[in-house]
Amino acid sequence: MTQLHLHGDDRNAISKDYHGNQFVIFDDIPLFWDAWDVMDYHLETRKPISEKLQHVKILDEGPLRASLEFSLKISDKSYIKQVITLDAESPYIRFDTEVTWHENRKFLKVEFPTSIHSMQASYDIQYGHLQRTNHNNTSWDSAQFEVCGHKWADISEHGYGLSLMNDCKYGYSCFDNVLRLSLLRSPKAPDEKADMGVHQFTYAVMPHKGSFQEAGVIQQAYDLNCPLFTTEVQGEVTSTSQSYFKVDNLQIILETVKMCEDQTKDKTVVLRLYECHGGKGKAVLTSSLPVKTAQRCNALEDIIEDTYKSVARIEGDIHLTFQPFEIISIMVEFNL
Repeated sequence: MTQLHLHGDDRNAISKDYHGNQFVIFDDIPLFWDAWDVMDYHLETRKPISEKLQHVKILDEGPLRASLEFSLKISDKSYIKQVITLDAESPYIRFDTEVTWHENRKFLKVEFPTSIHSMQASYDIQYGHLQRTNHNNTSWDSAQFEVCGHKWADISEHGYGLSLMNDCKYGYSCFDNVLRLSLLRSPKAPDEKADMGVHQFTYAVMPHKGSFQEAGVIQQAYDLNCPLFTTEVQGEVTSTSQSYFKVDNLQIILETVKMCEDQTKDKTVVLRLYECHGGKGKAVLTSSLPVKTAQRCNALEDIIEDTYKSVARIEGDIHLTFQPFEIISIMVEFNL
C-alpha cells in the first residue's frame, strides 16, 4: 500500500483501506461516436490491474534519490512498465510510465483513494482553474463523471490536501474522495489504429499543507511539465544566477515570452501574465535587460490606450494590478 505523509505530520494522504497508484481498466463502448464520447455506464465495468510481469526492482537507494521499477500485465497484448521516484527536497512522488497498448474499446485510468473529505475538487485549465463536485447528489453532479483538466487536479479540506499532476493527460475524475487520472482509450472509429502502440508519460502525487495555492502546487506542476534544461558551457562558470524576467508574487504567472508579431520591432517582446489563485493581486515585474518602453496590449498585439489599463513604470520596474484570473499582455521594447 502506498503511503504519503506530510513533513512533520503523521497523517496518511492515501486512505488506509485502499491502495494508491491503482491501475484500473474499464469497458469503453459509447452509443455513437467511439473517439468523441465517454458514457457514464463505463464506470460499472471497473477492473483493477494487479497481475505482475516483473516484481519490484530497486533502481536507486542513494541519499538524493530512491526509485523502484515494476511491470504489470493488462492483457496478452498490453502491459505497463513504471518507475516510481522520490527525490530529496522534492514535494511529490513521481511516476514515469510506459504503456504498450493494443486494446479494443478499453479505458485505462489510475486511482488514488484519499483520506481527504471535501465536497469538491479543483482542476487546472489554461489561465486558471475550476471546481467540480465530489458526489452525485444531483443529475448535474452525475454528469461530471469525467472532467477536463490540464496540469493538475487537487482535492483539499481545511489545511490539508493532495494534488495529482501530469505532463500530457487531460481527463480527471473525483468521486467519494477518490482522485483519478484518465490515461489511455482505444476507440476503433473513425480510426481502428488510434492510440495503438507505446506511450510514455509522467504523473506525480503531492500531499500538501494548506490550500493548493499556499502549497505552490501550480508552480510544481509547471516544473513537472517544463523540467530544467541543462547544457555544458565552455570556460569559467560563476555561481551567480540571473533571469531575464522576475515576478515578485507567486500569485502571478509569467506564462508567455514571445517576439512581437510586427517584424519591424526586432527589439520588442510580448509578455503574457495571469493571476492563478483566483483573487486580486499586485506584482512587480523586473528585467535584467534595459527596458525602453512597456505598454499594455491585447491578444492581437494592439496597444491599449485606456488609461485605466496603463502600465506603471517606477525606476525601471513594471507595476501591475490583476483581477481574479485576469490575463495581461505587455509589449516591452528594449534599449539594446
